[in-house]
Amino acid sequence: MTNQALSAQSWPQGSQVHKFGGTSLADANRFHAVASIIRQQQTQQHPISGCWVVVSAPGKTTDQLYQLLELAQQPELLEQAVAALAEHLTALVRQVLTEQRQSDVLQQLQQWLQLLPALVIAGQDADVLALGESLSALLLSRLLRQYGLTADWLDSRGFLTVDRHQIRWDESEQRLQAVRCEGIQVVTGFIARDPAGKSLTLGRNGSDYSATILGRLVQAAQVHIWTDVDAIYSGDPRRLPAAVPYHRVSWRQACLLAQLGNPVLHARTLAPLQNSDTQLQVRSSFEPHRSGCQIVPAESCQASFVTDLSSMVLLSMHELNGYDANWLANELQQPVIALPQLPDAHLWLLPAKVAEQAVQLLAERQVHAVHDTTPYYAVAWLKPAPVQQEVLPADVAACLQRLQPVHSYQSKELAVWLFEQELSAVSFADLHQCCTQPRTDIQLIVAGTGNVGSEFLRLLPGHQARCQHQHGLQLAAVFNSRQMVLQPVAATELPALLQQAEPLHQQRLLAQIAQLPAPKVLIDLTPSMTLAEQYPDFIAAGCHIISANKQGVTLPQTQYQAILAQLTAEKLSWLSNTTVGAGLPVQRALHDLQAAGDTVWRISGIFSGTLSWLLCQYDGSTEFSELLLQAKELGYTEPDPREDLSGRDVQRKLLVLARELGCSLDLADIELEPLLPVALAGDSWDAFWQQRADFDALMAQHLQQARADQLQLRFIGELSIRDSGVQARVRLVSVAASDPLAAIQPCDNVFVIESDWYQELPLVIKGPGAGRTVTAGGVHADLAQLAHQLLTQSAANLQRSS
Repeated sequence: MTNQALSAQSWPQGSQVHKFGGTSLADANRFHAVASIIRQQQTQQHPISGCWVVVSAPGKTTDQLYQLLELAQQPELLEQAVAALAEHLTALVRQVLTEQRQSDVLQQLQQWLQLLPALVIAGQDADVLALGESLSALLLSRLLRQYGLTADWLDSRGFLTVDRHQIRWDESEQRLQAVRCEGIQVVTGFIARDPAGKSLTLGRNGSDYSATILGRLVQAAQVHIWTDVDAIYSGDPRRLPAAVPYHRVSWRQACLLAQLGNPVLHARTLAPLQNSDTQLQVRSSFEPHRSGCQIVPAESCQASFVTDLSSMVLLSMHELNGYDANWLANELQQPVIALPQLPDAHLWLLPAKVAEQAVQLLAERQVHAVHDTTPYYAVAWLKPAPVQQEVLPADVAACLQRLQPVHSYQSKELAVWLFEQELSAVSFADLHQCCTQPRTDIQLIVAGTGNVGSEFLRLLPGHQARCQHQHGLQLAAVFNSRQMVLQPVAATELPALLQQAEPLHQQRLLAQIAQLPAPKVLIDLTPSMTLAEQYPDFIAAGCHIISANKQGVTLPQTQYQAILAQLTAEKLSWLSNTTVGAGLPVQRALHDLQAAGDTVWRISGIFSGTLSWLLCQYDGSTEFSELLLQAKELGYTEPDPREDLSGRDVQRKLLVLARELGCSLDLADIELEPLLPVALAGDSWDAFWQQRADFDALMAQHLQQARADQLQLRFIGELSIRDSGVQARVRLVSVAASDPLAAIQPCDNVFVIESDWYQELPLVIKGPGAGRTVTAGGVHADLAQLAHQLLTQSAANLQRSS
């Protein structure tokens, strides 16, 4: 009876199991390389008494032994084949060992070879196939002795008992306790005995399976599967040059990957170590200095895999009677994939060559199964944790739209697509790239927690949820003029953290940012000139910049150009679309027009939401100063409303647009006629308020003149770019009712763009140009644009590397 619980025998703590396959033992040089690995492992890390080595047959020996089995009815050919095998293996022994250490190995090899013909004729296939592993174990143990290590070999048939794919754990462990010896123990992989004592093989990847079985039996700390790769790849690197190597894969993904027929890990290989403390690593015997790939318990690994399978058919059942796809895969020694399907139906995908055998096996267990006679080419995508949802990412969906699979099956973890014909190498590579391109995690450093900053943070969780299948947004640090939080944090947790935040320390902030992984972005939601002047420090720390702060984009020309040059040198971006028009896509429109080949030669508009509201409301029935006070009480103005009346905000915004169009201007180059004349402004708000009657009289005069001409008052900025030069000015004007600047709602901004393409009918962009929500939303739009740029660059880099 199979017993899954091991007895509490005493095994050396920290024991190691190392498995080497046929490729690792292909010739004499490889035997010496393996011996060197074992010696290094022993001398540097582990006690000799805790080392177990599981080996496969040398090189292609198992294939040669299978060929012998086909000659059972042809004695003469069988004799010739055995002689050729003997010559090959004898030469291997002589090349591996010094002359003094060869004799006992050659003698034992001769005895095994003499028995081969009788075993072949008697149909004792497993005993024939066992010769390869037996020779590897004996030969490697003697080579280790030659290296001065204590070592011996152990035939796994002496302890390992398997009853119809089930390990007899307690029985096997007791026998292993009885036969184990001192020092390094080299154990045959691939072979075992049944309860009656008859030899059997463990099938495909049997030596890997032997290693993890042994790891569980001896309660090993680690099992190392040494092969010809040092990682588990996102696809077959021989067919996909852009395949991504992973050095950490979760147990869950490893199990699913094994079920898909991955050649590095077989489903049975993983089974003995599940729910144990034993660590499993895949390592390269050709590059033993590399750490390899570790199979870890964590479910959040970013690994993603795409594999393809040819000539597959569908097997459908209504009742399973307790049997599952894993059971059938073990019986067939072939991949069997349970497809996502309706609850009352079961659909499995398996190779066409074993379909009839599968139906028969299931019928013997009263499971009625029917297989489709149509062979399919299948592609399976094992999704990374961040994309584990049933809605496909947009780029994957678009790729599939081009490829047109016949059937699609999808769960949160797995997607399987069936095609009538095999995909071309290019199409398969495209699909692999869409599914496995690295997920970009963008580190956000948010400056400012006021009106716009708090609204940006309120909207952030929604943005994170929308983009999670393509990239991550990690809130890595938040600071304002007084405090800073220097740790990853959820936006919803930030208010509580700010109450206990440490004081702002600029150098410590920059040092912390410099240590963050790229890409990272400073999001400036402040009105601070000091912070704008510090942009070069943040760029030096590796930050892209997104700013709603107009101070940076209106710095003196020399400073501004120096920042642009630094960004170019560091290959970083600066987006500032909300500095003019809040969430309106003004700068983006100007950029797109120029990129498409248009020439913009004039832009004018209403750039101040405050002055827009005031002039829309002003009809003479109320003094202008009273409307100004109302606007102040509604929060539409700056704390000192004279700043809005000065027109300096409009002047700065016009400078931003001028620079967007390539004009080398400074603020002093923009003519400014303030709505509130300097002579009437006073030294303070209170002083102005005492003499506001003069200002009200001036505004009434402007209104009277405009009405006499049947015009409307608007405070505008205008930029003209002609061959004769650049003119820029900010002023109060009167416009006709038909003018685009007239038909607005209070607080609207309007931008009128005239260009080669938009001459008779200018391009007009109009809408709310202020407000915390539209501004914060515009910053999120900038962030989405930056993320798209980064993903595009990442894909291009991946394509170039392939």
